[in-house]
Amino acid sequence: MPASSASFDVVSFGEVLWDIFDAEPRGEEPIARTLRREIGGAPANLAVTLARLGLNVAVVGGIGDDAFGRALVKDLKSDGVDVSFLLKFPNRTGLTFVSRDEKGEPSFLFYRHDSADMAVREKQITSAMGKTKFGVVGTSTLVSKELEQATEKFIGEVEKAKGALVVDLNIRAHLWSDEKTMKAKAAELASRAQIVKASESDLGALAGKRGISWLEQHAKNATWVLTRGENGAAAVGVHGQVNAPTKRVRCIDATGAGDAFLAGVLAVLVASKAKVGDAIWKDPKMWTRALEVGHLLGAKAVGSVGAVSGLVKMDDAVSKLKVARGK
Repeated sequence: MPASSASFDVVSFGEVLWDIFDAEPRGEEPIARTLRREIGGAPANLAVTLARLGLNVAVVGGIGDDAFGRALVKDLKSDGVDVSFLLKFPNRTGLTFVSRDEKGEPSFLFYRHDSADMAVREKQITSAMGKTKFGVVGTSTLVSKELEQATEKFIGEVEKAKGALVVDLNIRAHLWSDEKTMKAKAAELASRAQIVKASESDLGALAGKRGISWLEQHAKNATWVLTRGENGAAAVGVHGQVNAPTKRVRCIDATGAGDAFLAGVLAVLVASKAKVGDAIWKDPKMWTRALEVGHLLGAKAVGSVGAVSGLVKMDDAVSKLKVARGK
């Protein structure tokens, strides 16, 4: 696919795949007889949410030259995501089967061995991919040497273009061959970030109860965006610390809630024209608004099966972004 020459608000890098859900109650069956597919992969979820909010956004990732890959391109494009940086491979498109408990918390069964999203290589990363205000990566793109090299190239291009690096820790321990390597790679990535987004489970996997100490050691120069489930969220950085309570809603499916939350935060930063270190970046009111919009989108995301299926009727979020723009 031809590379775009545009400059973007956000470019997300990493897995682009389909999440496969039960479409009906399973009863006594271990797997439902009817399944449904929804866009999946944190970078894709983030890109779709931001595009629906009206931002100029692209996703970098690998898809298969198959029906699943073509369907991903069609759906992402219809949502307004720039698909110029989707790389087509003979490998099959990645799939993840998602099961939910009675509280809507998901568990994942990945069919991603040698899939297209794992096939992206350094030589395929171009300078155009880094022309963005915010470049977003997660730790799952560090699980193989080749994919890590591609991630490094993408980060380098974002840095050359003077974009801000956003690291979504998004720890998936089962993807790693050993815990020591996972922790070392996550720490190295976080040390380069301007924003680190972390959930309680992410920090628990990396440092147990010493999550904040881990951030102080490995991401001391970044702004931390911390999600704590029912206990709300916080943003900690040069602006100090601000907190925002979680919106109380019924959770049908928590898949992608963190991606929607991060999208809300980034949308406010873009709307506010915040740049690292400037007066707006140091304004606690801006960060409070970012958390509030993040919660608003997270609440929408958990109200429906699928990471982005509930992110419709976005007028309330768009209105908050207009306030951030001063309109």
